[in-house]
Amino acid sequence: MIQGAALQFSRIAATAESLEDAAPDKHRFLDKKVLLTGESGVLSTTNGRQCFLDCLRLMIRMVHFLTIRLPASSSLSAEVEAMVKDLSLDFPPVIQTESDDGFEIFDAILCVGSSSRPGLPWTVVNSNGWTARVSSLGKSLPSNCSAPNPVGALGAACLGVAEVFKRLIRLKPERGQLHDILFFSFHSYLPEDQEGIALPKELPMDLLLVGVGAIGNGTIHLLRSLPVTGRISIVDNQSYSRENWGTCVLVGPKDFGVSKAWAGEKWMQGKVVAKGFPETIEDFQKRCGTEIAYPRLILNGLDKISARRTVQDFWPDQIIDGAIGPVSCEVTLHPWGPDLSCLKCDFEEPSVPAEVVQRRATGLRPERLAAPNSVISEEDIANAPLDVQDWLRQRKGKPVCSVVSEGVLSLLASESQNAGFQPSVPFVACLSACMIVSELVRYLQNSPQVLETGFQFDVMVGPQRGNRKSHARKAECICVTRRKNIESVRLKRR
Repeated sequence: MIQGAALQFSRIAATAESLEDAAPDKHRFLDKKVLLTGESGVLSTTNGRQCFLDCLRLMIRMVHFLTIRLPASSSLSAEVEAMVKDLSLDFPPVIQTESDDGFEIFDAILCVGSSSRPGLPWTVVNSNGWTARVSSLGKSLPSNCSAPNPVGALGAACLGVAEVFKRLIRLKPERGQLHDILFFSFHSYLPEDQEGIALPKELPMDLLLVGVGAIGNGTIHLLRSLPVTGRISIVDNQSYSRENWGTCVLVGPKDFGVSKAWAGEKWMQGKVVAKGFPETIEDFQKRCGTEIAYPRLILNGLDKISARRTVQDFWPDQIIDGAIGPVSCEVTLHPWGPDLSCLKCDFEEPSVPAEVVQRRATGLRPERLAAPNSVISEEDIANAPLDVQDWLRQRKGKPVCSVVSEGVLSLLASESQNAGFQPSVPFVACLSACMIVSELVRYLQNSPQVLETGFQFDVMVGPQRGNRKSHARKAECICVTRRKNIESVRLKRR
């Protein structure tokens, strides 16, 4: 991790480090200077306004030194000032009036507009309908942004901020190049400049959202900008902390210590009937069929295998699942009915023999593990790997069985803690949210499917090189072997 990086920047610092030698400036990018600016014509549109504010939500969590320059006549000034006040943590951006001077002091410049500035580290972004546009190498973009769509606006912001990230870490071209000019539709998943179908005046929904972390934040942010009506249940058993600020676009310091589920309920109130459940998905499942109906549509933002498998146990009509890696994002669809994989097909529990776990936890040889009533000896200590010898020495003379139990519990606790911290950046998570919400809108409108199982791409490379996924059900999965039983359960739950 970057030396001196504060906790709120720890996950983006870890993401930069995960790129290793491909990111020569991975240890000092936080202290580089970035400018966020915009053009009056584009900022006056709904898409331009939303794109600029989304860029701010993302960039404020990425660098220590962010400067904001708005046109003097911009109506965004009050919103920007309020957002900076609500979301800033330790390093508030500097807000300036528009100026054509001093660009040379910035390591990266992101402009929401259409005109490029060759010779400067300038990236320009905008959107029209479902399509995001980005240019980083001197070419200008079309200026038509008349088709409002929050998915395209957030997608453009994310791709633009990703370009800034590449500049700050000096990403090597063989790992991912800056975009000469890129158009990408979050409706067709094609590199095309097509606004796509217009959003309806109303989107009735009744769904369960599981997980209000990085992906869930992006999802709620988009839902608040769509004409949704109806009901949403929100499940998450954790509360927000300082490190979540770095990955969750809606979170400000005032949200620290607040239940993620209750925060989600608050953010969605006024749009739909929202109810937060600060509990595990397993506990929420116990409510279904008595207190509340079983959900028929689920958006999942939880990343643990066990949680995903529990989500599948609801056996709804459709699950839309989001996933991220350090710099990769995806959406997958898991409908009931077609011969397409369920979450249990795609996420199998790893099977590790008990003796392998025991040996890793204690360093004891197999023949010693087979003698649980014997005691730890000096020979056991000498034969163990160096990294566990001191630990074993403190337990010399104790029964092997008790040492094994203690070691396994300690190992599992350590692995669980490490699994809780993953490299992550909000612009990657929000790209997954863009695809989740795109598929949600498609489902609610009963539009023809474009994807079979899903779509995945490396954000450092770009969505134009993404992969469409098509997974059939696995013959040995419960969704196949117990299909008739599941059909019966689904019918009773309705």
